[in-house]
Amino acid sequence: MRLAFVGDINLGTATLPDGVPPDSGRGLLDRARPSLWGDLVVGNFEGVLADTGTSSKCLIRNPKPRPRRSRLKQEPWDSLVPRPNCYAFRTPTMLAPRLVEAGFTHLNLANNHANDLGIAGRQSTERILDSLGLRWYGPLGRIAIDSIRRGDSLTVVGLVGFTTYPFAYDLLDIQRSAAVIDSIRPLVDLLVVTFHGGTEGVRALRTGEAAESLGAEPRGDLRRWARAVIDAGADAVIGHGPHVLRGIEWYRGRVIAYSLGNFLGNGTLNVSGVTGQSAVLRAELRRDGSWVEGKLVPVQLTPGGLPRVDSQKAALTTVRSLSQADFGRNAVRISPSGTLLPPAWRTG
Repeated sequence: MRLAFVGDINLGTATLPDGVPPDSGRGLLDRARPSLWGDLVVGNFEGVLADTGTSSKCLIRNPKPRPRRSRLKQEPWDSLVPRPNCYAFRTPTMLAPRLVEAGFTHLNLANNHANDLGIAGRQSTERILDSLGLRWYGPLGRIAIDSIRRGDSLTVVGLVGFTTYPFAYDLLDIQRSAAVIDSIRPLVDLLVVTFHGGTEGVRALRTGEAAESLGAEPRGDLRRWARAVIDAGADAVIGHGPHVLRGIEWYRGRVIAYSLGNFLGNGTLNVSGVTGQSAVLRAELRRDGSWVEGKLVPVQLTPGGLPRVDSQKAALTTVRSLSQADFGRNAVRISPSGTLLPPAWRTG
């Protein structure tokens, strides 16, 4: 089975000035398209596909509400003000076909922006993706299960997504996460888990050994959680959420990529410095989930947030260094060309 994974994708948003690209977004992914191929091509879709609707996500109660000027009942929004450094994304539906054209087959909707417009927004996103033939997963009860034929062999592949929010499978509950994986394992030949978690930003490159948070918001004990879901039967674990690349660990013959960073920002995500380094992780796995080969394709985001394959290969240097620093002898090795190799101590 040939699989390809990327991190966070945002096609554009009507909620920011100049947030919608011209020409219906044609060309957004052209320079990365050659690296997006496989039986499954999977990304994390950040936002909501909808042409109408407003979000209350970034509104908080005003500590100094406006005085009433009449005896009429005060409208509820009179006492609400925008929360600083908070973003809600509404992506116009005309941009969605760009995902199909780029080669994506599956999208994760378990993340902190999938609920920006509440249930109505999530339902709109799901309808649009269904209409385009794109498979989605992540909300509670939604697992992508597909059959892939290779000659006379049929492989059943399952995809399940986790994050830290109540509308999705919750990675904060490690015991329950393992139980979810254990329940799915008998249904499929190959089981891939993706997750959206961890703290964010330029200081989030390292994968710590303790629970992470973003301010007061818990974002998961990622090492312990990822190993637990592999113990329960996952064949690969692929992460995103910190908006930077992180290291890759080899655990019990399986790969854990703790973050693939940003992949498409288009003016919505910070892509300066290390936040502009990205990658496509390509893996070939046998039907039993064992490793055949893999490659990390280095990607650099332009100042506008568009991906292109990076001839300078900065992402390879970053991920190689982080993998060694965080996982030592259990780090996945990365060759100068991007080939992913098990640790040297592994035999057989």
